[in-house]
Amino acid sequence: MASEKVHRPLLHATPIEKGPDVKALQGSINKQFKELNIDISVRKDGEFGHETFTAAKQCANCLGVTGQAQKKLKKGRLSEGTQKLIRGRKPTKQEQKAAKKRKGYREDLRKQNKQAAGQKAVQNGRKLLGVHEEPAGSNWGKKVGEFITFTGYSGPVYWCGCYACWVVVKLGGAKIPTRIRMGYAPYITADARAGANGFKAVNIQNAKPGDVVCLWGGQHVEVVAEKPSGGSIRCIGGNTSQGGKYNNGGEVCENTRSIGDIDGGIAARPNYG
Repeated sequence: MASEKVHRPLLHATPIEKGPDVKALQGSINKQFKELNIDISVRKDGEFGHETFTAAKQCANCLGVTGQAQKKLKKGRLSEGTQKLIRGRKPTKQEQKAAKKRKGYREDLRKQNKQAAGQKAVQNGRKLLGVHEEPAGSNWGKKVGEFITFTGYSGPVYWCGCYACWVVVKLGGAKIPTRIRMGYAPYITADARAGANGFKAVNIQNAKPGDVVCLWGGQHVEVVAEKPSGGSIRCIGGNTSQGGKYNNGGEVCENTRSIGDIDGGIAARPNYG
């Protein structure tokens, strides 16, 4: 069982604790929330950062963590026993009793974390990180070809806009009447400014997950993954590379972009209905 592999408590602190055990815990957190019908999911990056700690604490409370283990949680420490509970250990009678009393807590979490379509699109879009061209430099491949043909093209093209189209339309259900226009960044910017083709323009400072941004003078298209922070914004994009710019990598990656590189200082918000 996964719970048998737990070998250390985890502390929410700096430097961030990392390891395969954290990655396994993240997978169990996502599984538990799915079974509880609570729309929370964490990235399986093996890092015990704020996102993972918060989700672990919420998950543990849903499952009935109590006593000293719960007190440790309040101090930022995830005990080995609590990790085992999240990773599938049978709860004690005391934990079962506590979990039963926390029905209202779970309902509140469901309401608070009912994700918008854009957030769900990003969550599912992240599952495609690492998808790449086959062969390299071909602007094609089994999955890449699906992005391209879904957008309306019949052969290899620069596909950053096609990946964005797949994320917001296929995965998010956005209503974009003419998908092929998403294959060309200047069209997206023009449509957003005109309030056309299912887009509207919003100030980049007000961007939210699921919005689309164009960068570097119409050279590239990405999907906003997280709200802006300071002068940067986290995005997921196709036909790029880790830390790269433009269409220079042939892969689906997540990068932090400078707000100053966003065309026109706007994000194109799709109509998610």
